[in-house]
Amino acid sequence: MALLLLGACAGKERITVFATGRTQGRIQEDASGAGGFAVFKKLYDSQSGAKVALDLGDWSSATPVGRLSRGVCTADCVAAVPYSATAVGMEELSLSPSELQSLAKAAGAPLLASNLYLRGNRQADFLDRWTILQAGGRKIGVFALLTASPSRPGARHYLPNYVLEKETYEAERAVKALHDSGAVLTIMLLGINPAEHAGRGYYRDFLSRLPRVDLVITDEPSLKEPFKVKSTWVVPAGLEMKAAARVTLSLDQEGHLDGISYRLLPLVASKYGRDQGVLRIIARQRKSADAYFGRKLGFLNAPLPLRDGGDTPAADFAADCMRRWARANAALMDLDELAAPLSSGPVTLGDLYSSFPRDSNVVFVKIRGDDLSRALGAMNPTEMAVSGLRLFLRGVTFDRAEGNNGPLLPDRIYRLAVPDSMAKGRDNPVLSSAMEFANSRHLVRDMMRWCVSRQKSYDRPPGGRIVQDGAK
Repeated sequence: MALLLLGACAGKERITVFATGRTQGRIQEDASGAGGFAVFKKLYDSQSGAKVALDLGDWSSATPVGRLSRGVCTADCVAAVPYSATAVGMEELSLSPSELQSLAKAAGAPLLASNLYLRGNRQADFLDRWTILQAGGRKIGVFALLTASPSRPGARHYLPNYVLEKETYEAERAVKALHDSGAVLTIMLLGINPAEHAGRGYYRDFLSRLPRVDLVITDEPSLKEPFKVKSTWVVPAGLEMKAAARVTLSLDQEGHLDGISYRLLPLVASKYGRDQGVLRIIARQRKSADAYFGRKLGFLNAPLPLRDGGDTPAADFAADCMRRWARANAALMDLDELAAPLSSGPVTLGDLYSSFPRDSNVVFVKIRGDDLSRALGAMNPTEMAVSGLRLFLRGVTFDRAEGNNGPLLPDRIYRLAVPDSMAKGRDNPVLSSAMEFANSRHLVRDMMRWCVSRQKSYDRPPGGRIVQDGAK
């Protein structure tokens, strides 16, 4: 992105802010030589003058090494740069409090979460509500908010281990505390739930209800350039460790913000080089991950693509595995659970992490035959795979379902297994029709780990599992 000059900057005191977010375990450069913390450290070290580095969290989900280390690989690289402050991202809320505490310790910088509490509304003593940074002799106040749902701003959100309090209330408390501590500049790190979208209208409405903040740095990917809401600048961070945002703050004589310049800098190794110390950290993390994910679990006789004409071999195999593991009459598998096909030959743990990146659990369901038929009729048959069932369609519309022994019996109780992605929401057709349901607390990925050590292929019934035009 070309340099944007915003406000009067000439002859002013300047502080440079580097911002990254949603690294998701991408600690090293990609095959093209772009990205990674070793490149970012060289860029950061080359910047003269007063500077700070800030990160918005989400440290684990996209790579095997990130998932294995539960984000600690990223935290080690953050400490090596070193960053000035970091924020808890939505991904970190899947960690236990002890795991989050380990992450905070490894990062070597304040881990900020202004509206995050432990269950019972207890503050976590290993997290910071806000922090004061010193740069160029100025006090810069930084705090961080997590927005679980931009479509429902201001709502309290309960998670298994944590509570996200209302953003506006916690922002007011943080800004007051920072001003009382002498901060002349205030920066908000605003993390957005990756499952939702926050357009400019959200920021305008949200910031209109807050005391003045000088700069908001957000990880919303749809925002491509800075914009202003009254006296507050909103800028996007560099994401996925492919680029870093560089925001130059121009200050007046009292140290107040007078203007900014913004540039998104691609992290290109051929331009900036690589820091050898960070490369050693990455090599150590990679060695551990390669040994763990390279373990062989089983063997497949044939490749399992995501699609093969109208069939879904990989999802069909997974549905068969889940039905067998759960000792169920039938199983449903959401096609979105699978991100990559499985190759023939040896299957490694890394293969399963690539194919099943979500941390979805298997759910057990007891349901009457007539209720199961109604639930299937309310679902999109083109978005799922089935095992122990055959679905008959008229065009794209569900007509009826049969089990392995013929038509579903209305009064019979069937045992069904599904991933929890297919069993969420008050109006979910499966849960709303179920007599009983229980979360197994076992990951779909772990179920597949059990299965591939025992099963090498899957059944392809004549005519397929989902039959068009309602014909037998």
